[in-house]
Order: sequence, then C-alpha cells, then structure tokens
Amino acid sequence: MKIHINIKYITMNTTVFIFYRCSAEIGQIADLGKVVHTSRDESLRQKVIDMFDRLVQQKIMVNMESRETLLETKINADIDNTNTITGKLQQLIDVIKDENNLSDADVYISLLKSDNLTGTSKYLVEKVESGEDYAKSAPLYKGILDYMSSLETLADVSVVGVERPLPYSGNAFRVASIRQHNVKLFADARECSIYGACALSNGAYLLTDERNSTVKLFSNTFKLITTCKVFKYPYNICSTGEHEAAVSLDNNKGRHEILLIRVQERKIEKVKTIKLDHRCLGLAHHAGCLYVTAWTALHVYDMAEGRDRQLYSDDAGDFTVHRCAVSPDGSRVFIINSIHHQLITLNKDGTNLSTLTHPDLHYPEAIQVTPEGHVFVCCPVLGTVVQVIETEDEQQTVNTLAGKEDGLTEPVSLCYNSKNNTLVVGQVDNNIVVLKLK
Repeated sequence: MKIHINIKYITMNTTVFIFYRCSAEIGQIADLGKVVHTSRDESLRQKVIDMFDRLVQQKIMVNMESRETLLETKINADIDNTNTITGKLQQLIDVIKDENNLSDADVYISLLKSDNLTGTSKYLVEKVESGEDYAKSAPLYKGILDYMSSLETLADVSVVGVERPLPYSGNAFRVASIRQHNVKLFADARECSIYGACALSNGAYLLTDERNSTVKLFSNTFKLITTCKVFKYPYNICSTGEHEAAVSLDNNKGRHEILLIRVQERKIEKVKTIKLDHRCLGLAHHAGCLYVTAWTALHVYDMAEGRDRQLYSDDAGDFTVHRCAVSPDGSRVFIINSIHHQLITLNKDGTNLSTLTHPDLHYPEAIQVTPEGHVFVCCPVLGTVVQVIETEDEQQTVNTLAGKEDGLTEPVSLCYNSKNNTLVVGQVDNNIVVLKLK
C-alpha cells in the first residue's frame, strides 16, 4: 500500500484558508476605518489607512509565512512517517509471501506487526485528508476593537468664530402679526410678572412668574399644560437641553440659587438646586456652562465641574450687569447695563469688544440672541422691543420692532422660537405678546 500526499495542495489550501479568515475579520476593522473618510483632514485619513496596511502586510502576512513554514515541516514529517510505514509493510508482505521459510509463529507475528502498521497508516491518512492540525485560522486581535470601542470620536469638531464687536447679521426684521395671550391662572394670587421665558425643543414654552413664584408650562399655542411652585423669587429661565431648563431664584436676603428642572410626561420635575454665594438674576446657557448675572458682575458656572468663576465686573452702580445672552458659537457674551442704558459685547475671555449707547436703549431689561445671531432687546420704560442691527459701515444701530401701540405695556423678558420665527414678549401684567417676524 503506497500513500501519496500532495504537499503543495495542502500547503496552498492552508494558506488560502488562513488568508480568507484574515481578510474577513480584518474587514471588520476596515469598516471601522471608513468613518475616517468623513474627516476633512486628509493627512489624518491617510495615516490611519497606512496603519491598517502596516498591520495587515507587515504583521499578519509575515506571521502567516512563518506559520506556513512550520506547517510544511509538520506535513513533511507526516509524509516521512507514512513512507517509513509503507516500506515496513512492504517488507512484511514480502516475508509473508515466502511461506516456505516461515513457521506458524513467524507468520502470526508478521500479521500482528502489519496490523499495527496498517492502523498507524490509516490514522495518518485520515488526519491528512481531514486537514487536522494543518488548517489554522488567524483570529482577529481584539485589542484594536476594544480600544476603538472606547473612543467617543476620532476628532473634536469646533467652530472657530472671528471676534467682531458687532452682531452677525444686518438683516432687519419686521412684525408680520401680533397676538396676545392671558397667562394668569385661577390659582394666582397676584398679577403675573413674566420675567423669564424659554422655548423647549418640542415648541412648548416655560415661563417664570416672579410675583406668584411659579414656573408655568404652556403648549406652542399657549394652552396651559402644568405648573410648578418654586422658592421666591423665580427671576429668569433658560433652556439647558431638549427638555431641561435652569431657573434663577433670588430673594435679595442671602438666598441665591439656580434650580434645574426637567419637563417629562407633561410634568415639571425639580432635578437639582445649585447654591451660589452671589446674586443670581439673569441666566444664559452655552456648552454646559451657565452665565449668571449678579447685578454688577458676570459669573460662569461649569455644570459638569461645579465650578463658579467671575468673568466680568462693573461696580459703577447697580444693574450694570443686569441680563446676558451668549452668541450661538460661544465667542461673544452680550450684557445689559440697565443703569447706563448700554448693550456691552464681551469676548469669551471677558474683554470688552464694544459698548452701544442709543436713545432707544433706555433702561434696557432683557436680551435675546437667535441661533442666526440676531439680537433683540426689550425696554420696559419705553414699552418697546428693538433689534440691534449691524450697518454697512460696521456700526451698530437700533430698530424698533413693536411698542405700546402694539399692546406692549412693560416688557421684561424675551424668547425667540426658531420653529415658527416668533418672538415671545413677557410682561409685568397678565398678558404676553407674540410677535410673528418676517
């Protein structure tokens, strides 16, 4: 019985099998690498691709070649064993055929030996035919997947804004229509004073009624949804997330707090109270930080770290830092200086970029900056809402949008809703005014 083994066939198929497994599993890494193509940084993309090429060509393929050499050595050893067994079997066959020179005992021993050799040869043939010990795979190294899974992103995306002392846009708005809504509730003991208003992502509105110490939730058509009683006095409110907001509470007697609330299932939930060691009036939110006005200073409170720092101060009288707003990119902060009838623009480091003084900015109260960078201010003494506009010669001017003739009495808060291009005006009476802009 002669055993023939095609070592080239086995070696080649083993290599193909290993390479197939490697290619299939490395493809998983390649899928992860596709996200790099979205990067605008071509050098980063190329570096990552080069790393994958190096891992495949220099590491896996070299390892495959060394493994193939080991497999070939093992296969050659098995072939040598089968050839040796074949030779011994042939010798026994020749001995058994020479019956005249053998005793019964010799024939019996020869048969036993041939039985053993036949069993060994059968085992070797079956092992070779099944490919056992020859077909090795290259399982994917999990370290790279674990590492990439731990990454939240391949890059930080940031918007770099050019600091300019002027609002983003010079487009002047006009009022297309005006509506009024009564927001006084049967349970309200006093006349309403809506010192704060903000819009949620679903179009609903949160209003702070300072006199009645209540946060009120209204639908986008100003149907009452629910209310929440809070500590005296809720002065201002700003959105901090899709369904979350921050309320400034200040009683002028040493209790200064920010109340974090969440709107869930048509209810207002109190989440957390942040105690401050300074006055807490106006609020604005940007990138996880709350900008807090404290009469004569502007503070920035990092919500994640719980750290409070002063960004700007002006001690030349009360209400020099009354309300504030932040530009969409966070590069500028707008401050209302009520006592000096000014709109001040700071950079993100607190440096004064510009100061606007205008007859129509008479005791300004609240400020609102839209996602497009348009700036609106209300002046309760004049009973007006104005827009601050950039002129062609890079100056600032003021355009009056609405006044007392439009139903405004004492406007003290503003809220812009980009979903329907409306400006909600809170007042110190029972009515709010909704200006549809065009």
